[in-house]
Amino acid sequence: MAKARRVEISTVYAGKNISGQINRFMKSFTYDDVASGASDSVSISLRDDEKLWMGAWYPGKGDRMTSSVAFINWYKDDSRRVLHCGSFQVDDLSFNGRPNTGTIKAVSVPQSSSFNAEERTKTWESVTVAQIAEEIAKRAGIELYYEAESISIKSIEQDAQTDCKFLYSLCQAYGLAMKVYANKIVIFDEEKYEKKAAVLTIRESDMESWSYDTTIAGTYTGATFAFTDPNDEQEYAIDIGGGDRILTINVTADSIHDAELKGIAKLNNENKKDTTMSVTIMANPAIVAGITVQIAELGKLNGKYYVDKVRTKVAGGSKSTMTLTLHRVTARIKNASVRAVEAIKEEKKAEGTQYTIVSGDTLWGIARRFLGKGVRYVEIYNLNKDVIEAAAKAHGKSSSSNGHWIWPGTVLTIPAA
Repeated sequence: MAKARRVEISTVYAGKNISGQINRFMKSFTYDDVASGASDSVSISLRDDEKLWMGAWYPGKGDRMTSSVAFINWYKDDSRRVLHCGSFQVDDLSFNGRPNTGTIKAVSVPQSSSFNAEERTKTWESVTVAQIAEEIAKRAGIELYYEAESISIKSIEQDAQTDCKFLYSLCQAYGLAMKVYANKIVIFDEEKYEKKAAVLTIRESDMESWSYDTTIAGTYTGATFAFTDPNDEQEYAIDIGGGDRILTINVTADSIHDAELKGIAKLNNENKKDTTMSVTIMANPAIVAGITVQIAELGKLNGKYYVDKVRTKVAGGSKSTMTLTLHRVTARIKNASVRAVEAIKEEKKAEGTQYTIVSGDTLWGIARRFLGKGVRYVEIYNLNKDVIEAAAKAHGKSSSSNGHWIWPGTVLTIPAA
């Protein structure tokens, strides 16, 4: 006879193991594992009929705790798999009744208050993203794992921002993912993680519930923006990708290359909304944010998806589910072209303007008006020979006599002045 599945929460609070108390009074446990852009968090809801948690066991905001979830007999008898949630700081307490219930919420921020509380103003010059992250991690007293290409920055302003907020925004600007976990800062290239092999396949038959959405709104085939290079003070037009759904963006950068990197990052960040899924399954400790999974048994919805977030919920001591927030892995748009705006204006001039002939017009008069000299009518005739001769024949003439005969309504292209 198979042994019953069960879940145990292990919690060390302010250096003291309180796992027994947590499991005894626990109503629910929720762990949010986020790939990038936000802190991981835990929320523990506890029965408090004896008023212990609101009394002698009352938690303190700012206290440190670590949590893990053990899955026992989950896949086979006598098996034990542990999901390590990490280290957290208590930031919210709430109580309500009846029945009396308390909820402890905590987030994965480092112990150093300077990282997430102290606002700082600083101009960073001639550095890389990795060097900025190294200094911030050292100041917070935590480790840094940097898994991305080296990105050079000539100058950037940290303007009354905490180190945490500034570093998150910096990583997002360059298309990098950042995660704060277990007293570590992890910065990585999300695209490289998307390209990794799927960790497992999730079939429709494995799902307790699911939802799927694909949209054109807010997704793009390309992007465009104008940028003034501070090095030569020239204005450039930068186009990324192409097609008919073009995102117009604003970018502040210290070089053309810097502008390209930021433009590409903005475009591809928007396009992660293209196809998304939410899937709830029986908890599986092999699934964490930042991996890829294969979705199967859903027809055209099938494919490779990146895990943006995992919410692990434990209700009581025997049931645990995971809700996965996913986006479909697609090829990122990275081809960019750069042209000087002045050159584009000259090109447009060279393309000429359109003019519709009216009664009384002659090619000589049109040339004098647009090109400054009547004798340049030959240029207009040569550029528009086909349409001028077609109009002459339509009016019963064998030819226009080299532009002598022209008719109202004929549209001419005027060459550049």
